Amino acid sequence: MSKWLIHAAFALAAVLSSGANAQTASPRDPNSFPDYAETEYEQSIITIPIYAGNREPVEILKLTAFMRLERERPTRNGLGHRQLEFTIADWELYGYSEFLEADVTFKLSDVPVQPKSLVVALTERSDYPAMIVYNAIYDIYIDQKLVAKNRPGVAFAKNVYEIPPRNISVAFSKPFSLPGDFTLNAAAAERVKKIAANTKAAGGQKITIYCPYFFCDGTCEDMSQITLQEYEQGVSISKAIRAGQFTLKRD
Repeated sequence: MSKWLIHAAFALAAVLSSGANAQTASPRDPNSFPDYAETEYEQSIITIPIYAGNREPVEILKLTAFMRLERERPTRNGLGHRQLEFTIADWELYGYSEFLEADVTFKLSDVPVQPKSLVVALTERSDYPAMIVYNAIYDIYIDQKLVAKNRPGVAFAKNVYEIPPRNISVAFSKPFSLPGDFTLNAAAAERVKKIAANTKAAGGQKITIYCPYFFCDGTCEDMSQITLQEYEQGVSISKAIRAGQFTLKRD
């Protein structure tokens, strides 16, 4: 299926769903955590630097992320701070790496239980500002190849002033390296080979590699709440990539 057709269908579905099918949120106090449990659908952009053994990133990989989370009612913890727990119930990311010349997708792992995530007020007096910690166990695919399975990852943000959080940067800490049995395509393998050769040619020079992994820590930006229909359209693209039915590669 062509790339423009998939995205045209996505855009059409978003327009049709933005009116009658959009979820209606309950009224909430903007100065405190939502006082009720809720299912949220979120979209964001994840940026992950690829180092591949180089001293500087060889690429900043951008992934479009779609998340469904189940938020619980807030409680007060033993230190007197208000907090609320939530579970990431589904998570799909997709993007295209020019360095690898391949599609990259993430998905939640099929594990019995995903870890809880947390929002906690930084003072006893008020809910905001707050900090938020996301926890998830996930799998990573390059094209249709599973390259990382059941990886635990954490993301963190501070100075949160609303739920869902807006206009903040989330530290995305999920580094990993490619498995030894993974075969890069010829062009990508040649790029990695050149990086290794340049490192070796430096001889006695001290080379400080900022990140020892292939994929390193990144950020999550532009978080926004979306409808169920928009969420399902985004998830369908990620699943189609893993099934070999669609690619983000430019024609």
